[in-house]
Amino acid sequence: MKDIKERIKKVVEQCKKDGTYVDPETGKTCIKAASKIKYFIEEFVGEIGIETNIKTYEEFYVGVTKITSPQGGVLATGHAKVFRNKPKSFELAETFSISRALSFFSVMDDNITSKEEYDEIGIPLQENKISAEVINMPEVKQVLLNEKTSVEYIIEQINLAKHPTRLHYIKNVLFSEEFDDAIKNHPRVYRDLENAYDIRMNKLQGATKNG
Repeated sequence: MKDIKERIKKVVEQCKKDGTYVDPETGKTCIKAASKIKYFIEEFVGEIGIETNIKTYEEFYVGVTKITSPQGGVLATGHAKVFRNKPKSFELAETFSISRALSFFSVMDDNITSKEEYDEIGIPLQENKISAEVINMPEVKQVLLNEKTSVEYIIEQINLAKHPTRLHYIKNVLFSEEFDDAIKNHPRVYRDLENAYDIRMNKLQGATKNG
């Protein structure tokens, strides 16, 4: 198969266009299972197979999925357990196991868990506002930071940080490219980001000391 890594990357980018979602507690982003399955099949139909088997137990279903090569070799596997008292439990076991197998085949963002799985267990996610405009800049509609992440959204995430470790992650991992771009090309934007970061860090450190 030609350039499989680049083709997987293409699939992931298509999934991201359908939306990426952030777990506020971990900072990890995920994509939709439906998007992963749709774009993977479109790209690899007739080349890479998806084999799914649903095992039935008294109280739950277990979906087992294999991603297979043209020669029949197993490239990745995924498992999902769903209790049978949930609506559409059989379909969910199938979908979630496929999604997890695709994650282990590198069709994922930085979280193997899909948005639908988070929804099922009731964990709220925040949608990445990738199309939002950058604030505090005269050319607001033309100039965007890396991946079109708005300054307003980054500051919002900074203010939501619940502890210094999370705040450090936001600046140095989650939005490291945006901070780098701002310090090189947009000094006023970088100042706003740093001010928000410093203010939030001071508050969190103060709360830690008082606690």
